[in-house]
Amino acid sequence: MATVADIALGLAEKTHPDQTPEWDPVGLQLGDPAATVERIGVCHEVSEEVVTAIESHPVDLLVTYHPLLFTPTTRVLAGRSAGARSYRLIRSRVSLLVTHTDFDSAPGGTADSLAALFDLRDVQPFGGDLETGLGDIGRFGGFHGTLATIDAVVTDRFGPIGVRVSGDRAANIDNVAVVPGSGAALIEEAAEVAEVLVTGDVSHHRTVAALDLGLSIVDPGHIATERPGMPALVKTVREVSHLEVVDLTEIDPQTWS
Repeated sequence: MATVADIALGLAEKTHPDQTPEWDPVGLQLGDPAATVERIGVCHEVSEEVVTAIESHPVDLLVTYHPLLFTPTTRVLAGRSAGARSYRLIRSRVSLLVTHTDFDSAPGGTADSLAALFDLRDVQPFGGDLETGLGDIGRFGGFHGTLATIDAVVTDRFGPIGVRVSGDRAANIDNVAVVPGSGAALIEEAAEVAEVLVTGDVSHHRTVAALDLGLSIVDPGHIATERPGMPALVKTVREVSHLEVVDLTEIDPQTWS
């Protein structure tokens, strides 16, 4: 029988969670490493809907992309909060395993999946920080088209709601950089390797800074830029566990409509 620790080790061999910054709580967050596992759930984020689905159709282990507990927690009480969802998982005897920036940087992970959306050529990694331990969570590669072409790809894949584009739509693009989630901190690095950065959560002031560097921004939203990697996460968990895996990534944690 496989244990929680077995699954965590198998996933770690793919994602190397030991090579992540201290602020990212990857690895086992809840549960007993020695507990046996027969059924695994995989989700984008541990939302109320995900926990309710698990309570109706139990799993032994839940693998999530977004950490549930991101900050130090002093109380785990019933109600509606990250702590309360932790309480419900513990009560249901569900262990929780997190893979986040380690899956962004992993081969075939979130960053590679987002890059594949644009059929980039000669894809290369960027965005790592040796000082903090952050892996290469971004990718860049060759592209043939205009900023309007990139906008069309994003709109076709995610829909027009919430997509923001900054730059000359008629400009020819030779290289595109992508960062899943929140990639505004990598604007300066992206400007050195590409003419466009596709990422989420870019503020007005960071967009102005990007334009000053000659970098256009396409921002479909935080969740949207991560979504292409979720099928890859489900596939990876199946490969490392050889157990029944329940795909809960279709329960979208999008907070905007």
